[in-house]
Amino acid sequence: MTPGHRIAAAALLATALAAGTAVPGGAAAAAEPAPVPATGNGAWSVGPANRSGALAARPFFAFEAPPGKTVRDVVRITNLTDRPITFRVYGADAYNTPRDAGFALRTAEEAPRDVGAWISLKSATAKIPARTAKEIPFTLKIPANATPGEHIGGVVALNTAIESVQEGGGARVGVRRAVGARVYLRVSGPLTPGLRAAGLGVRRSDPAVPFVQHGRGTIRYTVVNTGNQRISPTARVRATGAFGREIKRWPDRRLPEILPGERTDITVPWDGTPGLEAVTVRVELVAAGGIDVRAQTGFVVVPWVALLAFAGAVFLLWSVLPRLIRRWRERAGLTPGEKGVFL
Repeated sequence: MTPGHRIAAAALLATALAAGTAVPGGAAAAAEPAPVPATGNGAWSVGPANRSGALAARPFFAFEAPPGKTVRDVVRITNLTDRPITFRVYGADAYNTPRDAGFALRTAEEAPRDVGAWISLKSATAKIPARTAKEIPFTLKIPANATPGEHIGGVVALNTAIESVQEGGGARVGVRRAVGARVYLRVSGPLTPGLRAAGLGVRRSDPAVPFVQHGRGTIRYTVVNTGNQRISPTARVRATGAFGREIKRWPDRRLPEILPGERTDITVPWDGTPGLEAVTVRVELVAAGGIDVRAQTGFVVVPWVALLAFAGAVFLLWSVLPRLIRRWRERAGLTPGEKGVFL
């Protein structure tokens, strides 16, 4: 790389639980698929291991322990390619991607603050030969002041080699890939699930010709997990007009799991917004455990351009019509009190 170019390493984390999940732009997949049930990208897989050295019959790590306790386990990394790969192995916190609420793990450059910081691996790097697996023990030490509820993260194996280079904006960006095995930790104590719908708003573009053309709009809101348990809510959105008349009801939408303390932005397109109406938009989030959260916003649709044009036409007609009548009477030779005959 020349000094005039900046190179950044980006990790693409495969977080699906199914084996052999492909990551776009990655290396060619090996002839053998990733062993079930480890998480993989076709080139390597990461998952729990058992004492026999074979893959454990579990797709992720799941622990339940009180504050102050230390749990131990083993992660198994399998190189499925025909060449050796050197990995950086680390613990990471999980989060929801803002746009689609997808499950993701923080990169190696982001310092963990939760369960990722509690994970200590026996080896931070691992060079694994072709078609070979390696098991790395790790401990998860729960702080004495850890809050009750779910703490979610993962154990990540990051390929230290830059697999491809992308150019854009005058910079060269080196792309590295990573695969993470999920870690679900429940710290003993009460579970207090909670949700909040924040920032509900509507953006719209009114048609040039109301009542003939249809307007378009977008409903936006943010789902916030305010509790200590992951929740997969169902979102219900509807719009009503004056006197509660229903204008539109969107199909119920099941959202992905929102992790504790995380949020995601939801966008709902709206074709055919009304041309003249007092509108109320309501959002309802429903989930197991009796969770029923609601939010609403309102706006008034007034076609000001059309109304002003109509008012201008009325004004012109009102001011011009008497003059036209007066001129017609003068040309017809009618005096006040006489009546003209229309032929």
